[in-house]
Amino acid sequence: MRRRCEPVVEELRFTGAQGAKAHPAFMRSLEGPLRAIVICPSNPFISIGPILALPGVREAMRANGAPVIAVSPLIGGRAIKGPTAKMMAELGMPRSAEAIAAHYRGLVDVLIADDADRGTGVSETPVITFESTLMITLEDRERLARAVLGSADRYRAAKNRENS
Repeated sequence: MRRRCEPVVEELRFTGAQGAKAHPAFMRSLEGPLRAIVICPSNPFISIGPILALPGVREAMRANGAPVIAVSPLIGGRAIKGPTAKMMAELGMPRSAEAIAAHYRGLVDVLIADDADRGTGVSETPVITFESTLMITLEDRERLARAVLGSADRYRAAKNRENS
């Protein structure tokens, strides 16, 4: 970060993560009944990755039973802010919502991708839904939050129908 993502990214390692511990309050929050667990549209490698690398975090997220919803940090293959798209290209990944979905596969139930990514062949698990994800105003943020919670509710209802 000090070099503002200037070097080419060849691989990512979170040295020491296996010996680290997530904050106890965070882990306790994953135990309670939740409507959804939401991964915000942040860089999946350098913002979300270090959290998910901590022992027990992924397991606690899945064990909670709440739908895990991620919002893609890309809009039309570009990051609005930060080095996500640059890092994806350097790691040999397509800059797409499908690649974000693949990165989170096994953890995320629903990926919210931007409307600009509709029709790009994104159709595998996790379930993909499309919304306007650009957040400029408070109204934009509220609209996206309602869409995220609505997606979680629809996912939970579909799972309940499957299991009955």
